[in-house]
Amino acid sequence: MAQVKTANPKRVFLVVWLSQFVSALGTGLIDFALGVFVYQRTGSATQFALVLVFAMVPAILLSPFSGALADRWDRRGMMLVSEAACGVVILALTLLQHGHGLEVWHVYVAVVLLAVGGAFRDPAYYASVSQMVPKRQLGRASGLVQTAENIGMVAPPLIAGFLMAAVGVSGVLLIDLISYTVGILALLVVVFPPVERPEDADSAKPTLWADMAAGWAYMMRHRGFLHLFLFGSFISFSIGLTQIVVTPLLLSFTSAAVLGATFSAGGFGMFLGGAVMAAWGGPKNKVAGVLLFGLAQALCLFLVGLRPNPVVIGAGLFGCLFSIQFVRGCTAAVIRTHVPDAMQARVFALNRFVAWSTLPLAYLVAGPLVKVFNPLLEPSGSLADSVGKILAVGSGRGIGLLLIVLGGAFLLVVLGNYANPRLRNIEAEMTAQASERTALEETGARG
Repeated sequence: MAQVKTANPKRVFLVVWLSQFVSALGTGLIDFALGVFVYQRTGSATQFALVLVFAMVPAILLSPFSGALADRWDRRGMMLVSEAACGVVILALTLLQHGHGLEVWHVYVAVVLLAVGGAFRDPAYYASVSQMVPKRQLGRASGLVQTAENIGMVAPPLIAGFLMAAVGVSGVLLIDLISYTVGILALLVVVFPPVERPEDADSAKPTLWADMAAGWAYMMRHRGFLHLFLFGSFISFSIGLTQIVVTPLLLSFTSAAVLGATFSAGGFGMFLGGAVMAAWGGPKNKVAGVLLFGLAQALCLFLVGLRPNPVVIGAGLFGCLFSIQFVRGCTAAVIRTHVPDAMQARVFALNRFVAWSTLPLAYLVAGPLVKVFNPLLEPSGSLADSVGKILAVGSGRGIGLLLIVLGGAFLLVVLGNYANPRLRNIEAEMTAQASERTALEETGARG
């Protein structure tokens, strides 16, 4: 099979990016379809939620391990094996469904295996971008990667319902199998540019555990990255909590049709933010971009909770999801620009481990928090005659107050991180250290 030569790494990036985009669409479709399958079979919201949990937890727990492997192994090969393994899982589900033997427990096992495959594929993919794209274009490349992932999250729920009605779970499984085939074929016809690995010159290669420890040590040595990832963890918590509580907030005063339209506004903001990031590349100072758009997201949370008005809430969701694309894109650009290629997969994996760790917490506390806040702004609630005069009183208005409190906490986190020199100056420090290393190498070469 002819291969795309490494002489044109940008072309390699476009081939890989497009194939991963197709794969992300297929994954989004099957995640939605399997969740619907479980709910239709059981009628249990808890069992439906387990699908989400099983799809998330392996990716979080395995991140440090898979990131270390992606920095040791050939990244293209690691992506190939992961795509092929996920394809085998989907093929098994397809055969079970065709034979009318697909059960709920099969779905749970499959979702875990697919999540494990993604946990190994994603760090290799994220880190490989800097192998294929010049440094000056990394912001735009990060935006493209983010846009593809966004479409993979937003588009499937909009079209999966139609597909489920037209072709059923079997048809969606077949579509996902085709998407994995596209990913495999694309990886077979490209060659990634080589990664400069410091250990290549040393015959004694570190152990896997030593590589994992080196990733943690790198993050702790450059504490700005740790603070950047912790900031991302608060963003994940706020988005996860908002995702859960906005549905009861809207349904407390409007219809399911309006709910769908409002979520579509948020989805459009997510898509548009990624597209703008891809075209623009973000501000020159990427950490400043993280904090600036984090501030915008905090203010938009105020808007979501302010009034029982779907237009206002939709505008707030649009702004939140538009802003988060720049936060994530700028974070990825900082890693790709300043972290050595041979360390990038570990750092990306640690970013996922730290930033995603708060999502399950958000899902767990959302219900109890709604139970605490909702009674406060009922007509007889303790805040009805004070805060209620601003936010309005009635069913669901306590959720609005919760979102405003969350926005206020977010604002304090942004201001606190802006005052944090470790985070604010991470790019300047990494650039200075790189310049010092280059000067020492040149001095040694002349000596």
